[in-house]
Amino acid sequence: LHLVLLIAEPPVPTAPAGLPLFGLEDGLFVQHDDRPGLMTKREVRIQLLADLELPERGVLWDLGAGVGSVGLEALRLRPGLELWAVERRGGSAALIAANAARLGVQPAAVLEAEALDLIGAGSAGRELSLPDPDRVLIGGGGRQRLALLQAVLARLRPGGVVVMPLATVEALAGLRQELEHAGLEVRVVQLQAWRGAALADGTRLAPLNPVLVLKGRR
Repeated sequence: LHLVLLIAEPPVPTAPAGLPLFGLEDGLFVQHDDRPGLMTKREVRIQLLADLELPERGVLWDLGAGVGSVGLEALRLRPGLELWAVERRGGSAALIAANAARLGVQPAAVLEAEALDLIGAGSAGRELSLPDPDRVLIGGGGRQRLALLQAVLARLRPGGVVVMPLATVEALAGLRQELEHAGLEVRVVQLQAWRGAALADGTRLAPLNPVLVLKGRR
């Protein structure tokens, strides 16, 4: 009986200067060990970055930042931005910091907290106060997503943009209505992408989960 043990070594990260400017591969980012693959995929990330209409300077909130992929790539594209990344999951701050180092960028802050607790009613006067945003990506929120959007709209600067990727049609109606009632210009896009998977005699197209992208511009 012979046993062969294979130990996978993580690839050596590419120096930030050697990375492409835009459209970074998913595998570049450090992810949670217990939830590998739970991040904003490259194809969706590209669309979100385009919809954010990133200014040269300003404040970007990444709420429900996950592994930080969207906000950090935004900072790579626009290094003059001030990025505030918020993610409630424990251990996320260290993970996002590791990804920031891989990309050669420096967020203004990475906070492990409930986003609504930081920016909602009653947050004023706390030791840590987020500056009013010019751009907001709401990637989380769960059942509090509507309340989170309302809190964001109360702080969003004139000319600001808020972008929300959504997994279900049911989540869209109330959020879109809230943006319209606040007087924002609203756009909805459904994004569907397929990735080629090699077969013995060709290529199969494997679908990624469809994503609804809700955008509001003040």
